[in-house]
Amino acid sequence: MYEQIDTGPIYDELVQWMSTYRSLQARMWGAKHSTQKKIDNTLETLGESIDERINELTDTERMALDCWKHGILPGIYEMDREALMEKPYVSIRKIDRWEEVHHVDDVVPTDDAESDTGEVSDQLRRFLEMY
Repeated sequence: MYEQIDTGPIYDELVQWMSTYRSLQARMWGAKHSTQKKIDNTLETLGESIDERINELTDTERMALDCWKHGILPGIYEMDREALMEKPYVSIRKIDRWEEVHHVDDVVPTDDAESDTGEVSDQLRRFLEMY
């Protein structure tokens, strides 16, 4: 079971940026020194943009996003770079699933249900008597 949360265009853009950040960070380790410098500059710029955009999200959208943390100042949020890189194959969008278990013993019949079954059985008896 899951609950779907409505998100806006800022959220979708931010998820894309975080995905790009993750792939650039992963690419950094195998790159040449000159390429590493370019990637590092891009990562710095992209990281700052992500940190700014996270603050524009609503609380609900922020809760639907993984890999963010509270900043130094209250009410300020930033991308959790370590968490983003710890889980390279996990979705940036938060996905919480749970199972709902229903026990038949927990269901208490109501008076309406008993009267309905009585009416149905009377109708069934009359039907069978006709034929």
